[in-house]
Amino acid sequence: MTPGFSGTPAGRGELPRVIVAGAGFGGLAAARELARAPVQVTVIDRHNYHLFQPLLYQVATAALSPADIAEPIRVVLRRQQNATVLLDE
Repeated sequence: MTPGFSGTPAGRGELPRVIVAGAGFGGLAAARELARAPVQVTVIDRHNYHLFQPLLYQVATAALSPADIAEPIRVVLRRQQNATVLLDE
């Protein structure tokens, strides 16, 4: 158990909060896995997009444009009612 955490929501009627640091593959997978959980998910990333890095070589060879391998995080999580996206480092 984390010191200072009681395991109950901070206020009346509030859902527990889950902070996901980073919107890479792992962060987005964690946030999407919590879509139906009774929690409020906050995803924090320094960029407002998810970059699909395995295709960067195709951008370098002009086979794809940069827009083809980047998707806004809010678009990825648009149907998830319990998710919020914040930009920060």
